[in-house]
Amino acid sequence: MIKILNIAAAVTLAFAAAAPGAAFAQKAFSVGYANLADTDVFTMSRKNAFIEAVKASPSVKVSFADANGDISRQLDQIDNFIAQKVNVIVVVPVDYRGIVPGVEKANKAGIPVIALGIESAGGKTTFVGSKNLDAGRMQGEYMAKVLPKNAKIVYLQGQPGLYHSKERLDGFTKALATRADVKVLANLPANYDRNEGMKVTEDWVQKFPQFDALIAANDQMALGALQALKAANRKGVLISGIDGTKDALTAIKAGEMAQSIFQNAKGQADGAYQIVKLAMDGKPLPKELLIPFESIVKDNVDKYAK
Repeated sequence: MIKILNIAAAVTLAFAAAAPGAAFAQKAFSVGYANLADTDVFTMSRKNAFIEAVKASPSVKVSFADANGDISRQLDQIDNFIAQKVNVIVVVPVDYRGIVPGVEKANKAGIPVIALGIESAGGKTTFVGSKNLDAGRMQGEYMAKVLPKNAKIVYLQGQPGLYHSKERLDGFTKALATRADVKVLANLPANYDRNEGMKVTEDWVQKFPQFDALIAANDQMALGALQALKAANRKGVLISGIDGTKDALTAIKAGEMAQSIFQNAKGQADGAYQIVKLAMDGKPLPKELLIPFESIVKDNVDKYAK
């Protein structure tokens, strides 16, 4: 009887010795995800794709926060994630420079930061996303190729002061510089918003009797512009946007938009998840993981429209 009890005790002790390791293997790995704005179509597509990606690792637990375009709120959210001692912070920065204090605080706390889609001007991060200069460049190259001689165009900017708005415009301008005959009639912000894109375009329709193309820094503004052009029965305007959203692809298939630059929401989300896995395994994190932009036109839209 004594032997049996001793054996039982030994088994219990052996299990107890193994238990901490087993518990560690199953311990939740916490991620704080600070989104730019849940109202933005593309950022929500990427967030939903990230939710799907992390399902492959049941031990990963994600807490979400929505800054709704407010950098002060986003910095507070990062402070909360740091206080919660999350293992990794994923942030879609509201502002390239404004996010730096939050990144630096996370760095000081020893928490890796993934800057998703939008880079941080300072601090240590892993950038997962696409280079905005490339998106603008692709728009400019396409327009340089297809615009008629002495064409007139208008350009809808994103939110002023944000680096991605500037980079998309800079990339477009540099690529179109090969066409000295093309005249830019107007260049105004519509803050990445569909309704604002529509309103600005309504004014342009009244002001300019004719323009050959409208280039927008995202699909939402381009789709708003399309509504305004349709309402005014202004036909033959080449419209280009960025993001490759479902509505834009539908418009390209219908011949209502000429181009969209595909920003791969799923590719970026999967990339962020790959960096989270590296952090889980205690491996070094790269400085960046780039997901290339791709130009979508009528000839290849079926590859993207599903």
